[in-house]
Amino acid sequence: MGKLWLDLAPFWRLISPYRWRMLSGTVSGLLAVSSAVGLLALAGWFLSATALAGVTAAGAMMFNFFFPSIGVRLFAFSRTGSRYLERVLTHDATLRILSGLRVWLYRHLEPLVPASLARYRSGDVLSRLVEDIDTLDNLYLRVLSPTAVALFIALLLFCFLASFDVLTAAVGCFFLLTAGFVVPAVAGSRGQKIGKRLQQSSAVLRIRLVERIQCMSELLVFDARESHTEALRKNIRDLTALQRKMNHISAVSSAAGILFSGFAWTSVLYIGVGRVSAGTLEGPTLALLSLAVLAAFEAVYSLPRAYQHLGRSREAAVRIREIIETAPDIRFPEKPLTPPLGCDIRFENIGFRYPGNPAWALRGIDFFIPAGKHIAVIGETGSGKSTLMNLLVRFRDPVNGRLRIGGQDIRELSETTLRRYVNAVPQRAHIFGSTIRKNLLLADPEAGDAQLREAIDAACLLPFVDSLPEGIDTWVGESGSLLSGGEAQRLAVARCFLRDGPIWVLDEPTEGLDQATECLLLTSIFQRTRGKTLLLITHRHSCLEQMDSILVLREGQISAMGAYAELKDRLA
Repeated sequence: MGKLWLDLAPFWRLISPYRWRMLSGTVSGLLAVSSAVGLLALAGWFLSATALAGVTAAGAMMFNFFFPSIGVRLFAFSRTGSRYLERVLTHDATLRILSGLRVWLYRHLEPLVPASLARYRSGDVLSRLVEDIDTLDNLYLRVLSPTAVALFIALLLFCFLASFDVLTAAVGCFFLLTAGFVVPAVAGSRGQKIGKRLQQSSAVLRIRLVERIQCMSELLVFDARESHTEALRKNIRDLTALQRKMNHISAVSSAAGILFSGFAWTSVLYIGVGRVSAGTLEGPTLALLSLAVLAAFEAVYSLPRAYQHLGRSREAAVRIREIIETAPDIRFPEKPLTPPLGCDIRFENIGFRYPGNPAWALRGIDFFIPAGKHIAVIGETGSGKSTLMNLLVRFRDPVNGRLRIGGQDIRELSETTLRRYVNAVPQRAHIFGSTIRKNLLLADPEAGDAQLREAIDAACLLPFVDSLPEGIDTWVGESGSLLSGGEAQRLAVARCFLRDGPIWVLDEPTEGLDQATECLLLTSIFQRTRGKTLLLITHRHSCLEQMDSILVLREGQISAMGAYAELKDRLA
């Protein structure tokens, strides 16, 4: 149990703003159970006392039916109202806590993109963000609040019973505490490892399901559906077996709780019958005490099942902490410098290699791009072209050397400033599963229809968009699956046109286009970037004559740099 609270330590600070909501829900739960105990105990006493009073006419005349009946009605209304209030307050607090935790986790995920987050599979990240967070609802809703209620009920019950008979109080509370704390402790111990495996198995299943959906076309092409399906079946069988074990523990612990409630009731009756026979306790009072003990078990019946799932909650907390404790590779300064005065770019003896790979992706990269100049970067596949872009947008940081914009080290700029200055289109730009309009509005949420159509037209995509039945509001599919490669790339370029920063970095913007469309798109790009700094990464030579300078990369190093006229013989 101590390890559980240690694993949950980072979460307490996030929960504290909701402590009054949580306390209100717990108090309502305590009132609901207290009312249930009072209702059953008083009703039992009332019926017994009424029966005895009715034996004689004089007794019936003297018996006060009015006040006990008011008490029964009061407890009945109180039980119903407080139970409803308890459900509303506890679920409201739980949902607010889960919402806050999910936002908190997402804020920790953002700085990990893309470098640090690449260590995790997308389905696993989704599982942590959704299922693991949801699993934590077990802690307050089913463990903390009911445990607090059970403790207070046990204390109140002991005080109430002891006012009539101490032995009855001791025996009744002994069985109540055994059912409420010993049985849950045993259930929690038995379910610890199973719950951990259950959470892990559930995460694996979610990962495989996400992969199956994302890679369905590849599975169909390579006829690998059956093998992948069999892996899913095995995972489901394992998950079902674990759930069956948990259900077995739940059944046994529930039966134990009912058994102890029976022991408590019969024990109190046994002691009480002796007291009634001795004349130290009245018969209706025995009904009151025995039914109060029986009703008090409502507070503990749910605890064994909740405690047996603590192992699952702990594993969920551990998995979330793994994300939280993952250090981002890129950290933006808390107190950034003022924005750069210029838009020139300088690479100063840059060296970079990817984590876990001893080979250098870039070595000794040293060059200068004056503000407003257009530079093309060419080279063979794997020569480090895209890595240059990753450094310039700070998806990665160089291992050595410095990268400056306007004379300032890029690591001293705030993220907002960097994103405002550098306009980028990666080689594999992400297209959201939404409409064309919403994909474009990502760059400029305030853009009107005229601006959107202008950007689409500049990206040579307007005839295609106008041919669609719903035009700009056409759904493009998951990750742009309903678009061709060239259409998706042009949509990304159109998005870039809307942002229009002073520095442009384009990685293979004409990939997947025919020669005529490529020329039109490049013309639009050059018009849009007139007077702006442009770094164009490409493997095509059709645009090189229009560039101010050409940088040739080979095996992560600069093999040549100069104007097209100087390098055209080497590029032929």
